[in-house]
Amino acid sequence: MATLPPWGESRAPRRDEISSATKSAGFLEPTFKRAARIWWSWVWRSVIFGGAAGLFGSVVLNLSGVLEHISERAGQILGAAIGIALAVPVGIWVFQMVLEKNFGEFQIRLVPKPPPAASPSPVDESS
Repeated sequence: MATLPPWGESRAPRRDEISSATKSAGFLEPTFKRAARIWWSWVWRSVIFGGAAGLFGSVVLNLSGVLEHISERAGQILGAAIGIALAVPVGIWVFQMVLEKNFGEFQIRLVPKPPPAASPSPVDESS
């Protein structure tokens, strides 16, 4: 008889499996309100710090005088490249800030996955 694989293998856990597992382990339910608090914490920080990084990159480009010596199209490409080069590390840093934040009722914690359960060895039916 076929059995369903444990979580994380070939299917996603059902909502009722998550609820019973989280309650028995002492975890909080991932509700819409909690998800919205995490999302908002990430969004406003991303806008503020991303905007500051973009402003910094723009000021550096303008003060360096590089934009006066290249074509408009090259300036656009250079601006986009610098924007991406600044956005990636700033975005990761902001995400890390949210992961470390105390939300009052809860905190986000990274928990290592348990090792896979040992599967029974196949039975040799030829003997």
